[in-house]
Amino acid sequence: MLRVSTEPVGYIIMLPDDLPVDRQKLLTWETDCWQCGEQTPVVWPRGDHLDTPLGDILANYGTPVERVYSNTLGKKVWGNVCQHCDSYQGNHFIQQEALEIDPPLVDCPHCGDEHEWSPDQGMGGAFGQGWVSCPEYGEIPVGDPRGE
Repeated sequence: MLRVSTEPVGYIIMLPDDLPVDRQKLLTWETDCWQCGEQTPVVWPRGDHLDTPLGDILANYGTPVERVYSNTLGKKVWGNVCQHCDSYQGNHFIQQEALEIDPPLVDCPHCGDEHEWSPDQGMGGAFGQGWVSCPEYGEIPVGDPRGE
């Protein structure tokens, strides 16, 4: 279960004041740790990925971000770790939660209005497929607007 801050999206409650990053470009929330089940804070860049130079900055400012080994990728990456048991939370899963909290807006290919995009929860998600819910035309398949 996600527990999102009651502050406006992008307002960072767990990051230090001297962090040299625009707080509006970051999301924070608490998620259930896959290992111990405790609520743990996580941070994710809006519309970006944590395994970038930003991860290094966040790791040096007392956030839950650390250099960890990803079994999926077979290499070290920047990722969130549980504050209770130190388990890596998995960038794919945290990124999916970030999309639920702050979905990108895309132009509907049928009506032209902007609607929230959500990733396909089935096999299509592995291929960059997602959906917009158009009030006029219903569920419409749309590719990933993040360019992944």
